[in-house]
Amino acid sequence: MFDKRLLESSELYEKRYRNFSILLIFPVGLLFLVLFFFSFFAKKELIVTSIASIEPQKVISNIQSTSNSPIIENYLSEGKTVQANSLLLKYNNDSDSTQIENLMNQKQELLNKKEQLQLLLKSLTSGKNEFQVTDDYGYEKTFESYEAQSSSLRENISKSNRAIDDQNNNILNQQSEISRQISNVSNQIDAYIEIQNAVSNNGTVSSGNPYIAQYNNYLIQRKAIESRAQNQEKLGEISGQDINKQTESLKAQFLAGISSSIDSLRGQVQSFDVQMSGLNASNSYDYSLNSQLLTLKTQALASANKELSDFNSALTDLETKISLQKQANKYNEIFAEKEGVLHVLPNILENKTIPVGTPIAQIYPPLKNKTQVYLVSYIPSSQISGIKPGQKARFTIQQNLPKTEILIGTIYQIDSAPTPLKNGNAYKVSALVTLDKKELSYIRYGLEGKCVVITGQKTYFNYYLDKIKGESS
Repeated sequence: MFDKRLLESSELYEKRYRNFSILLIFPVGLLFLVLFFFSFFAKKELIVTSIASIEPQKVISNIQSTSNSPIIENYLSEGKTVQANSLLLKYNNDSDSTQIENLMNQKQELLNKKEQLQLLLKSLTSGKNEFQVTDDYGYEKTFESYEAQSSSLRENISKSNRAIDDQNNNILNQQSEISRQISNVSNQIDAYIEIQNAVSNNGTVSSGNPYIAQYNNYLIQRKAIESRAQNQEKLGEISGQDINKQTESLKAQFLAGISSSIDSLRGQVQSFDVQMSGLNASNSYDYSLNSQLLTLKTQALASANKELSDFNSALTDLETKISLQKQANKYNEIFAEKEGVLHVLPNILENKTIPVGTPIAQIYPPLKNKTQVYLVSYIPSSQISGIKPGQKARFTIQQNLPKTEILIGTIYQIDSAPTPLKNGNAYKVSALVTLDKKELSYIRYGLEGKCVVITGQKTYFNYYLDKIKGESS
């Protein structure tokens, strides 16, 4: 029989309760019950893990190659902090320098010629030689030729007018002589008419009449006839009628002679009038000197102005070429536009020549206190559905540091279309991080690390239930 006294012994209890079921199964079962009930209340964070890198919020400047010439100076270096206007690349530009020197020489030559041409225009306008020094371009000779043509024109017209003046003076002299002769003949006619009237009307003739001798001779003949006739009439040889006939016959003969002389003189007057009419058309003077000089000057000015216009056009073309060449020379050196961090694109540093337009580098914003950067990661298509803007992203730097450094960012942007990768399509997710001053010592652009995005929470019971069901968490 069982001895009840043994119930008071510790050995009995030790043998009864110090066994496998009491020491292991019961505590484990109790722990399981506690965990089971805990799973209905405790919650687990749902996360998406990926590899992310630190990228700039914006690119300050994209740098491209500006020349096909060989590179003689290269200051590109990945991660280098550059200042505004600091030299990055320099190309060999010997041929460009020679070309611009030739263009500048051509420009100076044109300017010198233009200066002399303007002196020619000034000389043509003022009518005197404005050239102060020897002209090497022939414009002073051009003005001298113009002056010689002007002088020749003046001399020719002056000579022509002198000849015309001589001709007109000769005509005037001839006209004066003919007028004098006409006047003399007219006076003779008047004298004969005076005698004619005196004989016809038994009048008198002035003592100044040049033909008074003829008239006196007529009177003498008449008196002789009358005296002889009176003597014969006394003797009875003739009658009074015969006397009258003799005197009338003498008178008629004398008047006929006078009329014949008058007619002859009038014929002379008519001949003189014909000569006078032939001398009426005098030669006109040449008054075209001013117009011809103006035409000559206008032609010379027009030619000079056209040449000046051609010079201006040529200078404009040269200025354009020089400007383009200077612009091209600027492309022989590449400077940083702004202060920032230099990022050199792959396979650039070892090249000695880079084709024009090839991207070679980028300038990122400098890393300073309160600088904002992106944590850029690529999330597989199967995990993107739970990620939304505004969610937190935790970035852990994968480097040997004294302590783990973590950056906390907020998802700012999710690409609307996936990006093809080697392992399939993934969406680019950018989380915005504002850096503190203490983080600047170990932060660099391009730094990679583990990125964890918290997409939500579940109770542990539901989490493992979904795992059992094979549903995605």
